[in-house]
Amino acid sequence: MKKNNEVKIPLEVIFLLACGVLMFVLGIVLLFVARGFLPYYQHGIYGLLLIICGLHLQILGKTPVRHTLRTWPVLAFGSIVTIIGFVSIFVPGILGDIPKILVIILYGVGGILLLLNIFLSNDMYQLWKTHGKKVYSHLIYRYATVYIITSFIGITTIIQIFLPEIIHIELFAVFFLLFGINLFYLAYNLQKPGQISTEFTIPISHSCMSLRTVMEMQYGFFMLVSGSLLVLKSIGLIPFAYGAQMGTLVLLLGVQALVVGDMLTLQFDRNWLIILIGIIFVAFGTITIIVPDIFIIYLALFISLFNIMGGFYLLYRLLRPRSKSEKEVYKPEGNDILILIFLVLLAILTGILMILIGISLLIFDQIPVLNFAIILAFFGLTLFVLFYVRSIAEKKQLIG
Repeated sequence: MKKNNEVKIPLEVIFLLACGVLMFVLGIVLLFVARGFLPYYQHGIYGLLLIICGLHLQILGKTPVRHTLRTWPVLAFGSIVTIIGFVSIFVPGILGDIPKILVIILYGVGGILLLLNIFLSNDMYQLWKTHGKKVYSHLIYRYATVYIITSFIGITTIIQIFLPEIIHIELFAVFFLLFGINLFYLAYNLQKPGQISTEFTIPISHSCMSLRTVMEMQYGFFMLVSGSLLVLKSIGLIPFAYGAQMGTLVLLLGVQALVVGDMLTLQFDRNWLIILIGIIFVAFGTITIIVPDIFIIYLALFISLFNIMGGFYLLYRLLRPRSKSEKEVYKPEGNDILILIFLVLLAILTGILMILIGISLLIFDQIPVLNFAIILAFFGLTLFVLFYVRSIAEKKQLIG
């Protein structure tokens, strides 16, 4: 399912746009919360901050120390942060103050280190040397503003832990609004024709792991974490925030659409329509994570139909008759044939499980929670096996 006219936007710019939408919407929602118009889910805020930070590490590879282009250690650390964010959102209070402490470290300490890195970075020195003081000073100001606000989010979190009575929700709302606006402005400045972007163009493909696989991997984490926690929910050991869980999935769909142009198994060129849809999904996912059980019935219906459609589309792509022009000239032999057969079987199983998950959501009240949990966990495991076998096939150049 492909569209034409793919928009060429640097990866850092598009991810800044996603973060800006998330932070701005979060600020707007918290303003309504402060006025008493909406309830809010505090654990969802910190989980959301950890998820976006984990995705930042995995997608851009940028740490508070240096830009690393998605090395394995950074991917592993980003994955752990994202998983902790999932757990924090799905099960209220299960991790205690751990999410807040991580926000303090990643946003507070991380923001300060990034701010210092601006003035000590060799990249910024080279930028000044090559393009002059005007461009250098302009970018320093934009990045410094973002990093200062980032560090203040960590600092206010410290105050909230020890002196919660002096931190009002309006303060967080203002910080998130300012954060979102500055992220938009920074993305705009990096995208302007003729503007300088030195280290901020990150390749889609990389020797460590392709960006498409990184985004697909998030669904594996999501399904494994959801399934494992729902097993505990089914035996009455923990509560579970179904609305926030489904909102998290919508958020992941939006980020995936913005970053690579895909949504689950549906593949598109990243044109303006897909970017708009991605922005809407990020905004809607943020709202449904923060506001408890808002639109939960419609969310469940949408996600179920989306999974069913994605599953059938994947099966159609795998099983449809091929024209002569589409048939591969290369004829695999020996173990290569087995690898390709196993890969196709895993992909078929993935499509079937997606359809099964969609149907299960439609009749959720009529099936045991444990059964649904097992399906989700099995789907997550299947995805990781699929990614592994696909990586072998790609290394052997059996697939494109």
